[in-house]
Amino acid sequence: MIGAGPRGLSVVERLAARSAASGTRVRIDVVDPFPPGPGHVWRTNQSPLYLMNTPSLFPTVIADDGVLPVDPVEPLRNMSFEHWRLAAVSGEIAVDPDDAAHLTRMTPTSYPSRRMYGVYLDWVFRALRDALPGSAQLTVHRAEAVGVHVREHARHRYDVEISGGQNLPADAVVLALGHLDADLRPDQQELVDGAAEFGLTYWPPAVPADVHWDDLPAGETVLVRGMGLNFCDVLAQVTEGRGGIYTQEGERFVYHPSGREPVIVAGSRRGAPYRSKAVLEGYYARSLSTRFFTLDAVRALAARADGPLSFEADLYPLIRKDAQWNYYTVLARTAPEAFETDPEDFLARFDAVLGTGDDHPEGPWTSRAERLIASAVVPGRQLNALRLARPFEGVGFGSHDEYAAAVVHHLDRDVHGALAGEDDPLQMAVASLNAARTVLKAVLADIGIGDASWTDELRRSFEPFVEGLASGPPVLRTQQLAALARAGVVRFLGPDPQFLVDEEEGRFVAGSPWVKDEPFHAEHLVEAMSPPNDVRRNISPLLTSMHREGLVRVRAMETRDGVATVPGTGLDVSRPPYRAVRVDGGVEPGVHVLGLQLSAVQWGVAIAAEAGASAELGARTLADADRIAEAVLVPGLLRD
Repeated sequence: MIGAGPRGLSVVERLAARSAASGTRVRIDVVDPFPPGPGHVWRTNQSPLYLMNTPSLFPTVIADDGVLPVDPVEPLRNMSFEHWRLAAVSGEIAVDPDDAAHLTRMTPTSYPSRRMYGVYLDWVFRALRDALPGSAQLTVHRAEAVGVHVREHARHRYDVEISGGQNLPADAVVLALGHLDADLRPDQQELVDGAAEFGLTYWPPAVPADVHWDDLPAGETVLVRGMGLNFCDVLAQVTEGRGGIYTQEGERFVYHPSGREPVIVAGSRRGAPYRSKAVLEGYYARSLSTRFFTLDAVRALAARADGPLSFEADLYPLIRKDAQWNYYTVLARTAPEAFETDPEDFLARFDAVLGTGDDHPEGPWTSRAERLIASAVVPGRQLNALRLARPFEGVGFGSHDEYAAAVVHHLDRDVHGALAGEDDPLQMAVASLNAARTVLKAVLADIGIGDASWTDELRRSFEPFVEGLASGPPVLRTQQLAALARAGVVRFLGPDPQFLVDEEEGRFVAGSPWVKDEPFHAEHLVEAMSPPNDVRRNISPLLTSMHREGLVRVRAMETRDGVATVPGTGLDVSRPPYRAVRVDGGVEPGVHVLGLQLSAVQWGVAIAAEAGASAELGARTLADADRIAEAVLVPGLLRD
């Protein structure tokens, strides 16, 4: 088992459960330089200021009873993060007193720190190790796997080479490598070269817990590229992490500086941070209506199709229908004055339009919907998907101050909508997109779409659109960002910023074509993003060695013209249980892949398993782990 984070942990748990149920003997060697369970990202020695972007009730590495063919071993049954939290609060599970106090202050909808999720993962691993059946043996190697070699005539087919010179025999190998370092893009390498030439500080993409944030000097300007989830981590470390304090006044926060903060100047292509997650009673909005984009609807489409489905032509229209229906039903309920006509009459007519397709005598459903909305909904209250994702698209600003005021106003409105939860139309449109992601993940894994549609429509267009809307932080982070902007600790560059090295001044320079003001200069530049999940760029001695020996290859994706192929971002694998495809095109029987390196055949590979979900939908990663365990424990595959 190469990789001991959440995905690897789930495979180990499935091997143990299936071994206990069948009596099949198995020896499991876990290889990871980081602690088993938390792994790299969730390790327990990181700052508590790093938050998850899912609430306590959502994540798990253990399936509920009845979800998979074999239930977990005791004491892990039904032990999602939230169930573990409640058990720790009641004293049923022993945890550190400080952690117990923290867990007691939490609610099911609180957002745990990544450190606290790591404490849960550590407990799962230790509990699993202590509860192993007599048929299973587990050994942990705190080392890095650097090679997998085939031994055709040996007792065991594989020989796993780990750092330190040790070799581990194996009949099966599971790759759950998680986040890997990656080569820089050409523009990033230019910034590295410029920093070296002029003595500047450039921090490349990294897992936030790996970065020494204290090295950023107080009072100096720091350019930050990226305003997603990692941006929240940067801000937390250089503000609260340096003694700054927030107080609350209604929906707004006020920041009281410690005097040790740098001045953060941030920019991203959108020009605005990810939208906040709505404050809900559960993970999904209870009043959410999913009428069009369902597994059954897509299966019916696939059954009628002559070839592979298209995301743009077949799937996205269904996703749009659900998002629009949820938006306008909430708008009609909460703001009837937003309609030129009777809201209920509009909904009835809108429902009739959405229930049809593009073969209507009056034209495609999208055109008919647009005409109806234009005639019935007050301008400014109509759902604009482009403006939702890029609120400042095509808008120019005369100065940095003018732009900052617009961003803060946008943040305050986002906070207000998030706090309104199911009573906010925009938040319900986003909630609809978020629910669609779960269905989409299953659709893509089980039914699939054409390669060109995957590359051009899903990954390049829809993915960045939906990530900025549905993968946002808790509303707390947006309240804090607005407070930091009002306090002058954070400034904003504008949409589509450029980051360069000014060779005349010997400093970094950044500006936006949409903000007509002098660019910002700085001696420090931070990439607020993790290394890309792309096996073409990942720096991994293991994958390099396995590719050299022909055991793995990058999945090739067909283009629209069918003449050539382009490399995907993940490894080439078989259908589940995801055996690796060799360079020669054959399937390697005992090498399985799980997690981020499946990104060319699965979508949303970084999303955690959902507590209480079915194997078909939210618990799919656990089902994948179970299928791998089942394949590994086929009688006769493992030899004593």
